[in-house]
Amino acid sequence: MSTNTRENTANPKTKRMLKMAAAAIASALLARLFSGGLLVNESKLALELATALQYALSFSGGITEHPGVSVASEACMFFLSASAAFGAGTAGYALKGAVRVIVLFQICLLSIVLAGLICMFSPLGVKPAMLVLSIILGSMSGWILKMFEERRRRTEAQFIELKLREKELLDSRMTLVKQDETERRLLAADLHDQVLNDLKALKTKVDKFAKTGDNALTAEIFAGVDSSMVEIRNIMDALSPVVLEHFGLASAAEECLERGAQRAGYQIDFDNKADSKVLKGLSQVEQQLIYRLIQESITNTCKHANAKRVSISLTNDDSQLVIRVRDDGKGIASEKLADSRGLRYMRLRAGLVGAAVSWLSPDPESGHGTLVEIRQPLAQVKA
Repeated sequence: MSTNTRENTANPKTKRMLKMAAAAIASALLARLFSGGLLVNESKLALELATALQYALSFSGGITEHPGVSVASEACMFFLSASAAFGAGTAGYALKGAVRVIVLFQICLLSIVLAGLICMFSPLGVKPAMLVLSIILGSMSGWILKMFEERRRRTEAQFIELKLREKELLDSRMTLVKQDETERRLLAADLHDQVLNDLKALKTKVDKFAKTGDNALTAEIFAGVDSSMVEIRNIMDALSPVVLEHFGLASAAEECLERGAQRAGYQIDFDNKADSKVLKGLSQVEQQLIYRLIQESITNTCKHANAKRVSISLTNDDSQLVIRVRDDGKGIASEKLADSRGLRYMRLRAGLVGAAVSWLSPDPESGHGTLVEIRQPLAQVKA
């Protein structure tokens, strides 16, 4: 263990011992004030204590006469009370419940016996009430110190946890920003490679038609215009689905499934058993992000699954909406489930609205393919 580690470990202990020593001294001072303020006859009490102890120990002989209050007796009593308070404070700090009470009782008993022995053999004046009060106050100070330290530790732990969550949130936001930038570049590439090239080819045909007047080019020009419109519409739908805006999440999910079938040629099944009030109760942001998760699931299926049948089902109970996207394709390797950047992005997007997304491959129901399950917690939807 390094020197710095030893110092860091010992330093809190040293500070705690100093605090407990200060609390013990304060307890002894307060006990002296309280016992004096209560007008307790300490001399009579000490004499009775010494006499009882003499009988208990079967000790013969007279009890020492005390000259009364003196500097020596006050100093001795203060040291004895502070020591007892320190021991009681240590017990109050370290112990809990019934064990604490038993140990404190034992400390009181031993301190009283010690006070009685001093009364029997020493001319110093002993104050039993001050001693007992010191023990009680010392125990309370130890317990209070423990309570404050535990509260401080909880506060520090919560602060550290908050900082970690803040860092995770910042990292997640930066990751999503990077992904959005990647998606923008892909969109720019689509516009350049598809729409822009189609428009260039269309412009060439229009120029040629203007020079030659060849009616055969008319059909090609109209076909080019239609193709460009379709490409632009697809890009617009990818950015902001019209169906989602006008007809809701279920219709948008079904259209996304059908569009994927047109690209990949698989058979489809769509089953919506979710309550319409629940779907309408979702915010626009929740619907858009859940749709993006469905869209990304279908895109992954079209690219990688080689599936013959894909299905989407929507169900809900009182607490959550559950969306399942199933395919009968070749599945996802376990290492890709752990390391896939695309799946990590989906999980981050889901977290923005408190949703959870999971992938099971093979699908537990069919034993093959992949199941993507999206669970969105629901707020209370009023009828």
